[in-house]
Amino acid sequence: MCGKERVTFDRRKFLRGMAATAAGVAVVGATGGLATSAFADDAPVTGRHIPNGKIGLQMYSVRDAFMAQPEPVLAALATGGFRNVEFAGLPGGTDPAHAPAIRALLDKHGLSAVSSHHNFNEFTDENRLNQLIEMARILGQKYIVCPGGVPNTADGFAKAGPAFNKAGEKIRAAGMKLGYHNHTGEFQGHGPDGRTFYQILLDSSDPHLLHMELDMGWSSAAGLSAQDNLDLMAANKGRMLLAHVKDLHPDGSLADLGTGIVDYKTILGGATQLGMREFIIENDDQSNPLTDSRADRMHDYLATLSL
Repeated sequence: MCGKERVTFDRRKFLRGMAATAAGVAVVGATGGLATSAFADDAPVTGRHIPNGKIGLQMYSVRDAFMAQPEPVLAALATGGFRNVEFAGLPGGTDPAHAPAIRALLDKHGLSAVSSHHNFNEFTDENRLNQLIEMARILGQKYIVCPGGVPNTADGFAKAGPAFNKAGEKIRAAGMKLGYHNHTGEFQGHGPDGRTFYQILLDSSDPHLLHMELDMGWSSAAGLSAQDNLDLMAANKGRMLLAHVKDLHPDGSLADLGTGIVDYKTILGGATQLGMREFIIENDDQSNPLTDSRADRMHDYLATLSL
């Protein structure tokens, strides 16, 4: 989810990354691993295609339509082939009181909620965190994810690590996992020692308590090549469990998945070997599944992509 998070696009670095990809990419081998998930169906993906049960949609991609007409939108997504969703707010309120009605709609239409997005300050407020955990429990989620709100400085990310650890303990005790979703700034900002903000967060948090939702579109926009993305996943195998699959035009503007230039055949081919478990489509340039077929086409692209 982008939402209020400011995203900075470096076109030169992005195009250099694409050129590096075109020159040839080698998948990096495994470098250790973490404990397996408590979820029986939460196994790494293998094979030439991503199974449909591992493909989801970030509801921020259809936010206005969903908030106005939740059941027709969920029904349309299910008809279009989706089986998973990731929430970025619920109609009426993002809290336990409004979760049962949405859970009933999910069950009715054969959908599952994989995760939901919430701002950093919600994870540092104990009462709000308890609400998020109960809401996620009702919805049947595996993950609760933070997509932004960390102070955009080296010190901000260093201090966020212990805060995420504390929240991650409570979320793990409830049978779920805490995740962090990147934008571009985590790869473009650097601390005094040269580490990126993203690396600072990785180093300052417990890999068993904070997992990563790698937005491969924003990481590519920040200048990471396909090989860079694979190297990052390999260095953190067992920790990077969710992917945001977002596409970009050459000028950095958002594109529907499959119509842009991010090399997903390479990136996802490696990701499936490196422990990625959930593949969530997103386009912040929202569509409406009641009036267009953009979400359906993005689903079909990912479901049929040969890895």
